Amino acid sequence: MATLSVIIPVFQSAATLERCLDSVLAQNVPGMEVILVDDGSTDGSSQLCDGFAAGNPAIRVIHRENGGLSAARNSGIEIASGQWMTFVDSDDELAPGTYSSNLRWLEHESDADMLEFPVSVHHRSSDECRLDFQARTVKGDGIFADWLSGGGYNHCYAWNKIYRRSLFDSVRFPEGETFEDAAVCPVLVRNCRAVLYSDKGCYLYYRNGSGITANYTFKGQEPLLRHNLNLLEESAAMNLPLCQARLWALCMNLLIDLRRCRETDSSYINNASERLSGLKPSPASALKSGLPLKAKFKALGAMLLGPWLTGEILGRKKY
Repeated sequence: MATLSVIIPVFQSAATLERCLDSVLAQNVPGMEVILVDDGSTDGSSQLCDGFAAGNPAIRVIHRENGGLSAARNSGIEIASGQWMTFVDSDDELAPGTYSSNLRWLEHESDADMLEFPVSVHHRSSDECRLDFQARTVKGDGIFADWLSGGGYNHCYAWNKIYRRSLFDSVRFPEGETFEDAAVCPVLVRNCRAVLYSDKGCYLYYRNGSGITANYTFKGQEPLLRHNLNLLEESAAMNLPLCQARLWALCMNLLIDLRRCRETDSSYINNASERLSGLKPSPASALKSGLPLKAKFKALGAMLLGPWLTGEILGRKKY
């Protein structure tokens, strides 16, 4: 059994794969296995994977027909043998010592099932920013409520976390759908006995100009609203009014963006608007939500006018 399985989906990554892999191998974790999942690349990435594996017994390669990011990750999960597991995108990197420092903490927390560590978002770009955490441990029945209240839905990234392999015994990423992380992360959090939030290490997330967030379509963006609407319903059912207000504002913004998409049909808009109307938080919750002042006024205005009319007014400009 490996200590840590690192799953790296590879698709048309010839320009970035070597620097990504170098940063992973430099983590110097004893017993680490690296699983490169070639998702039908045609740019020479397949040959690079085989070349790296030939020179390092810690590297395993899967070649598969192109099926997308979720399918590639799932293929890696199937053969992962580590007690712990994590993911890396093939155009990103890790800061030195990220895995080793966090695995040491996990070894001392016998009931920990997941650890989340910092991210440099849009690394080395003009709008680079940091996602940091104060070191803390959350245990017991309050884990999911803590995750919701802390805005964990805003960073459902698969790759800045280390998971106990058994969390994925019955969980896989949804194939053929975008924002697969937003579908899986809440499920994993619910199943954890303890979650660690770490201030050590850093995932270096590079901007991808060809990624889904850079190319707006209804099919690409709709899952994000759907997943957050589900979380909004849960926050209301769990009586988390401030979280409900923040998620309501987020869902309202996502709905406005979908209204700007020419592919979005009216029945979808009507159903989503009706669902949002039924989950409207109190104005007092919105005022206390911690949202920026402009976002508070926008949310209050949307509550007054209703989601459908607000979307009609603010979503007129089409993509």
